[in-house]
Amino acid sequence: MTVYIDLVPEEMTEETMQLLEDREKIIRLIPNKFIQDPGPDNTKDKVIYESAEIYGPHKLIAVTVNRFRFGAFGTHNDNEEFILVGDPTAKPMYLVVAWCSKDELDNKIQNKKLRAQDFIALRVKYNDPQVSFFVMLKDVPHGEASIDGSGNPPYFYVTEPRDQTIYFTDFGNYDLKVI
Repeated sequence: MTVYIDLVPEEMTEETMQLLEDREKIIRLIPNKFIQDPGPDNTKDKVIYESAEIYGPHKLIAVTVNRFRFGAFGTHNDNEEFILVGDPTAKPMYLVVAWCSKDELDNKIQNKKLRAQDFIALRVKYNDPQVSFFVMLKDVPHGEASIDGSGNPPYFYVTEPRDQTIYFTDFGNYDLKVI
């Protein structure tokens, strides 16, 4: 028997994204956050993070989501950048992020202790410099889905290591559902 975990989506606000960053799920890529002081006639850069060499160089991918369930929910072995440049008139897209680690999530599933409070469901907001660009940190369980029905499917961009893999979450009898 399937146990539905009903998730109420939240808007992608500056406060919500800051909460995700405070809880070490993402790194926000917002105006002036990493500004440097290069001094006159100089340029200065700052490394935000570096991918592990074993996962290869970075790649840029375009992702179109026409999935109504969170079937590709999981974790990656390295960070990835979400670039939510997209069509705000497309069907809504939801990004669900677990508040706990992959191991904690697996444990909750096995022990039948999974709850809606273990996740945050975000209704994706496109093209907003305060919320639409961020780094999803490695090992953070997450996934995207849209809604069934007519309309253009939502899309966005991701940069990630070329050889990165996804470790899918086996939800067993659970199924995440945005209501």
